[in-house]
Amino acid sequence: MKNLIFLWAIFSITVSCVGSDTEFLPADISEAREKKLLIHVYKPTSNKITINRTEYLIQEVFTTFKYNSKNDQRINKNFFALSIKIKDLKTNQKGLSVEDSDHSRFINFHCDFCGGLNNDNIVMYYNDISKRNTLDSVKIGFKNYKNHEQLIYLIKK
Repeated sequence: MKNLIFLWAIFSITVSCVGSDTEFLPADISEAREKKLLIHVYKPTSNKITINRTEYLIQEVFTTFKYNSKNDQRINKNFFALSIKIKDLKTNQKGLSVEDSDHSRFINFHCDFCGGLNNDNIVMYYNDISKRNTLDSVKIGFKNYKNHEQLIYLIKK
């Protein structure tokens, strides 16, 4: 019973911290452009990747800002993110499948604590805002179920 109360308390705190005012990254280039958050567009050296046992197509790669919050529509200039929009080639579903969502196992961001998932996109976060104009290429690795890594370079257009 104590464990259940503890879990409920953690859940309540998490929900209250995230809140309804949280602003998320744009889901695609069109949304980023429309909201004037788009920084640069990138092209991958290969559009097809394998994560675990699933083949994906890299649809879009872009760097973007986000707003401070839903109620504060000023651009948050303290960080930016590189976002990779993908879709499953077999099912046409956007984002990673549940079987592949363990990004720490299947995605090598080649940096410490900089990557994750957001809006079904694979995202790399940057706190050094000065890199936003000098980030000409980014290396990222995708691993299959045999742990073989496919390196992809994302090149600024």
